[in-house]
Amino acid sequence: MKVFRAVIFAIGLATLGLLLWKLDAGEVLHLIGRVGWLGFAVILLQECVPHGFNALGWRYAIPERHAPLFRFSELYRHRIQGDGVNYLTPSATIAGEYTRALLIDNAVPSEVRLGSVVTAKCTQSLAQVLVGVVGTGLLLPGSAPALARYDGLVRWGAFAFTVLLAAAAGGFYALARRPEGPRADDGRHWLKAVPGQVRDFYLEHPLRWWASVGFFGLGYVWTAFEVWWICRCLGVDFGLRMAVLIEVLSNVTDMLFFMVPAKVGTQEAGKTGILHVLGLGAQTGLALGIIRHIRELIWAALGMALYTYELRRNPDATLKREAASPAVPVASSN
Repeated sequence: MKVFRAVIFAIGLATLGLLLWKLDAGEVLHLIGRVGWLGFAVILLQECVPHGFNALGWRYAIPERHAPLFRFSELYRHRIQGDGVNYLTPSATIAGEYTRALLIDNAVPSEVRLGSVVTAKCTQSLAQVLVGVVGTGLLLPGSAPALARYDGLVRWGAFAFTVLLAAAAGGFYALARRPEGPRADDGRHWLKAVPGQVRDFYLEHPLRWWASVGFFGLGYVWTAFEVWWICRCLGVDFGLRMAVLIEVLSNVTDMLFFMVPAKVGTQEAGKTGILHVLGLGAQTGLALGIIRHIRELIWAALGMALYTYELRRNPDATLKREAASPAVPVASSN
C-alpha cells in the first residue's frame, strides 16, 4: 500500500510538471499574479461558508434526541480539523472521519459519536454523487461544443441514474420497515452497532437525513462562487450557470481520483481539462487549479494545526466508552 501511494503521488507530481511545461509555466504564473492580495483574501475567507454548510449537514445527521450533546461551534471546528487530516494524509478520506469522532467531547458515548460521523459521511457522499450526476445532466448539454454529440446520452444517463437512486432509496426504506426479531447488534460491541444506527437514523428521521444531504449539497454548490471569482480575477468572465457546471465537473473528477493524496496533479489536470473542453482556455484552467490548491493547502494546514492543538489540550481523547459517561439512549423509544 505504501508503494502504491508513493507511485500515485509521483504520477501526480509528474502530471503537474508536464502541464506546467506544456502550457508555459511563466504565462500561468503571470495569470495567477493577477489575483492579487485582495483576491486571495476573498478566496480564503469564502471557504468559511461551505464549512458552515458542512457543519449543518453533520448536525442534521445526528438524531434529534442526541443533537443537544453537540454544539454547532464544535461541529464547525471538527469539520475543519477532519478535512485537514483527510487532505494531508493518504487515507482515502477515512482518517479525517475517525478524527472527527475522536475529538468530540468524551462525555458523549462512543457509539453516538461514531454513529453521527458515519451517518454524515453517508449523507455527504450521497450529496456529492447527486450534485455530480444531476448537475452534469442538467448543465453540461449545450455547454461544451466539443461534446455536443453526447448531450443526449449525458442527459438521459443522469435522469436514469436519479430514477434508479430514488427507487433504491424507496425500496430500502420499505424493506427496512418490515417487522423483525431482536436486533442483531443487541449486546454486541458498540462499534458493531454503528451500521444499525445509520439504518435506524434513515428510517426514523428521513427529513433530517435529506436535510443533511441538502446542506452538504449546498456546500458543494457554494464553491461555484470561488470558481467564478478566481476566473474573474484571471480575466475570464461568465455567468452562474457556467460556474456551477465547472464546480460540478470538478466534483466528478474529485470522486474519480479520491485516492490521490492532497489531490496532487489531479486538481490541476482536472481544471485544465474541464476549462479546455468548455472553451475557456487550458492555461486558465491550470491557473484555477493551482490557486484552488493553494487555498486547500492553507485550510488543510489550519485544520492540522487545530487538530494538534486539540490533542495537546485533550490528550485523553478516545473512542472507548468511559465508565463515567452518562447513559444516552441509542435506540429509538418510538
